[in-house]
Amino acid sequence: MQYLSQRLASKPSPGRGAGPPDGTLPSPQRERILDATERLVAANGCAGTSIEAIVKEAGVSSVTFYELFESKEDCFVAAFDRAVAWGVERMAAAIHEAGEAGELSWPEQVATGLRTTTKLMLEAPKRARLCLVEAQTGGTELNARFEATLDRLAAKLREGRAQPTASGDLPASHEEATAGALAWLLRERLETGGAEKLEALYPELIDIALAPYLRAGESRVPASTAARGDG
Repeated sequence: MQYLSQRLASKPSPGRGAGPPDGTLPSPQRERILDATERLVAANGCAGTSIEAIVKEAGVSSVTFYELFESKEDCFVAAFDRAVAWGVERMAAAIHEAGEAGELSWPEQVATGLRTTTKLMLEAPKRARLCLVEAQTGGTELNARFEATLDRLAAKLREGRAQPTASGDLPASHEEATAGALAWLLRERLETGGAEKLEALYPELIDIALAPYLRAGESRVPASTAARGDG
């Protein structure tokens, strides 16, 4: 350990723990560490995942780990940020593809986003577990990232208040509560159900997200847009 601490002390500290500079590609070692973190956290939780286990799983040295991350918690946050960025990119692509014939309306954007979310959870369940389950118990900073992501969802839902059919008596905190409810349902289904149960949840997600802003029966209208995304 003394040898390790001496080697770390000789490294410049400003870059440690920071992501790659803008416009540069992340290092292969960093990606391997984050991949390993996703797998281990999905299997053992944040509390059961150590730096020793991460570096062993990633096939890198402890020195390499500390050149890239300040701490285990810093690594968890980086893995979460990467997963969210991946999801946002995929969601934007799905919305763009679904709207090729014309700009999507707000309800169609929300519907496509929810459909893409369920598809990504099926595609990458370990990544989904990190974001929906472990992020809430993996430390203060990781939980803050989770809450910030819910705030982004709430902001998107709040755009629905501009719909002419939106309910006029929604409480100020409605969108925050709705974002939390959607996350809870996705988490519960991720932990207890398989692909069929997750797929079956989609209509309920649509109703929860859109019903307060649309006329009765209209919360299912965007389903055609989401169906185009199933390609």
